[in-house]
This record gives sequence, structure tokens and C-alpha cells, in this order.
Amino acid sequence: MSVVPISPESATEIDDNPGPRSRKSASVPLGIWLCAPEPADEHGLPPLIEGLTRGLVTQAVTAFTARGNTVAVTGPDAARMTAVADSVGDRRVLCVDPETVTADGVRGRPGGGAGTPEPGSVDLLLVAELPVPRIATDGQPYTTWARWLAPGGVLAVATRNPAGQGRFADHTGAVVTAATNAGLSYLQHIIAVLAHVHGERLLIPTPPAPVTLPADTVHTHAHTDLLVFHTDLGGAA
Repeated sequence: MSVVPISPESATEIDDNPGPRSRKSASVPLGIWLCAPEPADEHGLPPLIEGLTRGLVTQAVTAFTARGNTVAVTGPDAARMTAVADSVGDRRVLCVDPETVTADGVRGRPGGGAGTPEPGSVDLLLVAELPVPRIATDGQPYTTWARWLAPGGVLAVATRNPAGQGRFADHTGAVVTAATNAGLSYLQHIIAVLAHVHGERLLIPTPPAPVTLPADTVHTHAHTDLLVFHTDLGGAA
């Protein structure tokens, strides 16, 4: 499968191909990526978990890694996300079962092919915290994820903030708190637009048949938040 992600757009100029190992400081402006699903990209394959598209996954891999880097993918639907990430090519891509991180931070080794990264070995850890983040009171799994990152490595977390009548779930805030408490530095907040842009209108694709929206939903989601963090240290202390 050949996927050509749409170039990021933002109100100010950003680096088109930032390398995770070269980012030691700095202010990176909020970015907007156009990641609407394209029929030509899907090739009749089943959709990824609600909130992700193949364009979003490949754009993240392309933006935050270089050839020869190691990418780890985890979260619901990790196996299919990994296959999409691997389609970029020239990267070592690991599928990490989200259940391999236990409450005490010890990585289990279930039977099967799920990889378990060594400390300091991952250049990009791409995580789907959908439909809600899974954050324990002890900071797991973020503390373990932080140890997996190589020097300058990047953690990119896809999440959403669902809203209904009189309620708003601040999932992005919870993710930022967990990641920074784990010792990572906040780098960037990317708005991944999953709708097609037509003039001044956003055309939102119809959700897959199995997806049902809560009865009190006040609007249809048009984007996913991609929260990006990095480490200067990498590996376990």
C-alpha cells in the first residue's frame, strides 16, 4: 500500500521533516495536518479505530523519524496501526501490545509477536489513547514509555476530547500531565483534521457502521489531537 500523506499546514512556518534526535529545545508552533481518509489510500481495507486514519499514522512516522529509525506502535488496533506505519518503509517498526505494561511497570511477554522495546531504543512511540486515555494513578504506562525512548526520541499520543450536554472530557490535559510527570518535555500539539476541506466547509466522512455516537453528543468530531513530547535523556535512569 502506498500512502502519500498531505503536508502539514499551519499559520506559521514549521520544519517539514523534524528529526527526533535533533530536537533539543524549543518552541514549535501548533500545527494543522490534513488527514482525511482518501478512498485511494484505503484500498478496500477496513478502517482503523475511530479517530485514526492511515494518513495520520504515516504523516507522524514521516515527520518524526528518519530512515533506519525504530518506531513502536501501541494502543487499541495496534496491529493494523503497525502495518500502516511499516508501509512508510526504511524503519524498524514494532507492535507493542498495550497490555504488556503492568501496574508495576514490568513488561510482560505474552505469546505472539508483540514487541517489547528495550530502554532507550525507540525513536518514535506512536500511541492511540482512544477512545479514552488509560492512565493509572502511578503514572503508568507513561513512565515505562518514557524509558523506552532513545535520546531525543518522540512520544506522539493521539487522543480526543469528547463533549456532550453540560460535559467536557479534558483528555489532552490528562495526557500532558502524565507525560510531563514521566519526565518528558512537551513539544507540539498537532490538530489532525479528519474532514475534507471544501472552500470554507469541512466535509466529515460518515463513521463506520459499528461506530455509534453517545446520545448527548453536541457535535461530530472533525479532528484528532496529536500531542507530541520528547526526551533529551532516553532510556532508564
